[in-house]
Amino acid sequence: MTEITTTEQLKAYLGKLGNDKLDLSSLQQLAGGTANFVWRLLERSGNPIIIKHAEPYVKTAPRLSFPVDRMDFEHKAMTSVPQLLEPSSQVSIPEVYQYDTDYHVLMIEDGGARTLKDAYADPALDIFSLGRALGGWLAGLHQRTKDTAIGDNQTAKSIYRFAYTHLAVALQKYGQDPSLAEQINAQYGSLLQTDNECVCHGDFWPGNVLVNDDGRLTIVDWEMVRRGCGATDIGQFAAEAHLLDRFRGGRRLRAAFLEGYRATVTGELDSRFLQRVAIHMGVHLAFWPTRVSWGTEKETREIVEKGYELMERALIGHDESWLAGSLLNELQE
Repeated sequence: MTEITTTEQLKAYLGKLGNDKLDLSSLQQLAGGTANFVWRLLERSGNPIIIKHAEPYVKTAPRLSFPVDRMDFEHKAMTSVPQLLEPSSQVSIPEVYQYDTDYHVLMIEDGGARTLKDAYADPALDIFSLGRALGGWLAGLHQRTKDTAIGDNQTAKSIYRFAYTHLAVALQKYGQDPSLAEQINAQYGSLLQTDNECVCHGDFWPGNVLVNDDGRLTIVDWEMVRRGCGATDIGQFAAEAHLLDRFRGGRRLRAAFLEGYRATVTGELDSRFLQRVAIHMGVHLAFWPTRVSWGTEKETREIVEKGYELMERALIGHDESWLAGSLLNELQE
């Protein structure tokens, strides 16, 4: 397969398609992103299009192999999942315009130039309202896809366990007992391979939520989609929302998101599910801030301790009383 890693290479590829609606002079490669090459292109009508391309490696680390079937899973999710969800005036999945399975080039609707992470501090945005909308949307995804086949995304399962397998090192570095990490990885990290309750986005965090000028939210980057346990989606977003609240202005994104999920989901969130949310949120807080800087060394240590405490309380708790006053308090009945 011919590489498509530069703007000129993509122009050559698009030129062969013979689509005269595309204004190739407007093609602009976008900064950011780790795995894929991404551009914005205008149709001659002025409609913006996002183009994603997968090479068999990580864009920012070419020596790391990364199977291109990740984009096949993304395409399948983006074309099948919207049909299963209740239409929303506030949250959506980008429309797919075209997908080339041979070259792994995906052309989709442009959801906006800012992620929710980047836009978090914008005083014009009602962050609490957006958080509730996202929580409600995620509950709908989990409830409506219990019987939806999405394929066996082994790459997603492997990547998602990364934090579990490396948690002990992070805990030890910041003065916590690494044996807890070993127990968590053996007992819960192993479940990521066999979980089969619903479709999970697989990388649900504010960096994969786009915000347009009208405050509409678009859920992007579905490459890690998989059959799994919805608690992991909740735990990941809640952890990242807590980090934004802690370091970017305290706008209560975490609380709003959890309230939105609890208010929308049908039926009881049983103790096993709540425990799983807490475990995953704790793993995320105890591991990722040691790799992605949010604050000072002291502040990082405090976040790791918070993640450790959440995991420890979840493991010990025999009822839901441990939730009270925790970072998951809003999930209580």
